[in-house]
Amino acid sequence: MTGSTQKPLDSKAKQPSPDDKDGRHNEQPGTARDYWLNKRQVCESLGISTTAFDKWRVEPVARIGNCNYYDVRSIVDNRVDNALSRHTLERSSSASEGLDPAAEQARLAKERADSIALKNARARGELIPAEVAGLLFGKIGAEMAAVLDALPAKIKRRAPGLTATDLEFIKTEIVRAQNAAAEVDRYLDELIDEINGAADAGD
Repeated sequence: MTGSTQKPLDSKAKQPSPDDKDGRHNEQPGTARDYWLNKRQVCESLGISTTAFDKWRVEPVARIGNCNYYDVRSIVDNRVDNALSRHTLERSSSASEGLDPAAEQARLAKERADSIALKNARARGELIPAEVAGLLFGKIGAEMAAVLDALPAKIKRRAPGLTATDLEFIKTEIVRAQNAAAEVDRYLDELIDEINGAADAGD
């Protein structure tokens, strides 16, 4: 994440809380950074309601005025931790009766090892929740669409000899490309379903 410039220690300055990991949380800059998202943008990108997002209890990276801002890392951390906790609870609940103590101890040890392995994979950038990947691809698609939208005017200036028919053809192809870019998150969902289907067939 972003670095910070060292300043002389101030005995009256507020010290970061334990939840402010490496200084990322509760930053108070004057303006929002480009890669931050407010709650509305997060919910629109993920296709969820603000009520549902509030239930996630994601820690904002900054608060500016009355607006909270989030980054992808905070959302990833929240969703992965939630999934790990839910999985552990479900396994513990389903196996609460008739257990062999030794087998249960071995299972819990494996759960802890799996949890550590998943967190390490996340820290190395090898693991990301599908919903967050959809958010990232959606933002990329939106940026691609914006670039494509500006192309007709740029082409017309660079090649004034093009006919109206030529320009109309270019616009039509650009619209097709924009539509494809807008569907990039849906393509991700289809790819995940295809991979999961292949994995189930191989079991």
